[in-house]
Amino acid sequence: MELQKIYGEVLARLGLIDFSSLWRGFAPLRFALYNDEQCFFDGAYIEKTEEFTANTSIEYKGEHIAIWDLSEPVEDLDLLASSIVHEMFHAFQKASGESRWADERAALFDYRYSTENITMKLDEAELIKDAFANGSAAAFSELLSLRKLRSEKFPAEYDYEARIEQIEGSANYVELKALAQLDPQKAASAWDKIMDKIKKPASYTPIRVVSYGIGAAFLRCLELHSAVDFQAFDDIPFAVKAIDGASPLQRGSRTDPKVNECVKAFTDETNGIIRSALDKNEIVLQGGYPLCSLNIWDARWDGRYATSNYFVSYYDDGQIKVLNGNFVVEMGRDCIIKTVYKQ
Repeated sequence: MELQKIYGEVLARLGLIDFSSLWRGFAPLRFALYNDEQCFFDGAYIEKTEEFTANTSIEYKGEHIAIWDLSEPVEDLDLLASSIVHEMFHAFQKASGESRWADERAALFDYRYSTENITMKLDEAELIKDAFANGSAAAFSELLSLRKLRSEKFPAEYDYEARIEQIEGSANYVELKALAQLDPQKAASAWDKIMDKIKKPASYTPIRVVSYGIGAAFLRCLELHSAVDFQAFDDIPFAVKAIDGASPLQRGSRTDPKVNECVKAFTDETNGIIRSALDKNEIVLQGGYPLCSLNIWDARWDGRYATSNYFVSYYDDGQIKVLNGNFVVEMGRDCIIKTVYKQ
């Protein structure tokens, strides 16, 4: 199906959604669909530039817009429309002055995959399910106390996770509310998949990905059990607001052997990706170029090399340049690229 036709199908579905019921102040924004050769924006084909990379929101000619890559065939137009609402919400966040973004570079270097932290998060997942699916107020109260304890034992990790939940969890929450207006059964199925995913230890490596679903599910819990105004744009993530005043749960340290296995497998896989790229030695960039961005969705770091799938962008004489593909990037904490290897 050509881009113009898909655009029209998506636009019709967006017209069925009550955006004001998704989030306070949220309204539909303009969006673009693109593939390897073409880009369709606001009813017309436009020149595709390097800005059109991944599924995200960008600033295009002074305007925050949503973009979606249609290089692969579309399987479900309802899901596509709700995914574009997700990216529109990111554009809305940026236009609204959202400040609670995670420092992805610092997290890449410093986030520690603690088995105890992830074990506690898995216990939280069970409480989220009970509070969300069963409406248990007692489970919600225990959830806040467990999160309070975890925030005290792992403050840096909790802060990073809270910021991902704030930005991506809220966008996921809005996406699923939009999908529910288009097809309630598809939305219910999507929620079931989230609840299944957050209960599996393997989902927590890398941590960023699972935080989308955790954040959305935690918002549903707040919606059911709390008076916290999670739709306000301020400086404090809702995952921090929610536990203010909660007493930390009294429990000893515990680690799940399955979590240990998953963390080890994740580390081994990371090392394997890096070793393979270094053995191939297919260098695509070399020199002191400042890093602009990695694909933070599933980036990894071993202390010297970072991985990035789909793209790496960097600064060259003040211009942003983009490498398309899967890469291993050698750099230091100053984020100055030394060498980029193709995976």
